[in-house]
Amino acid sequence: MAQLWTVELAQKASEDLDQVILHTEENFGRDQAVRYSALIGNALQELSRSGPAHPLAKERSEVLPGILSMQVQRAGKKARHILFFKEHEQKIVIVRILHESMDFREHL
Repeated sequence: MAQLWTVELAQKASEDLDQVILHTEENFGRDQAVRYSALIGNALQELSRSGPAHPLAKERSEVLPGILSMQVQRAGKKARHILFFKEHEQKIVIVRILHESMDFREHL
């Protein structure tokens, strides 16, 4: 079995996650917030298994050198947030969790 990657949330990403879940609960209800939180959690688990080689990971040097991204959305499950991350020595650091409508350069 391949070695798992360590996945960490930087402070800003942790704040982003809190805000995403709070916004979802306030606007769509607790059940939807729980489902959306699980969807994000599943995306993070996928990264821990495959790291930057994940088939949905994209190199995003046009936004910031060394940054990759991965859409949270999965088959049949809508999500409009993107994980932005960097990798270093078997570690994935999620630097931001941004809505797809945001100006990424401004927030990274």
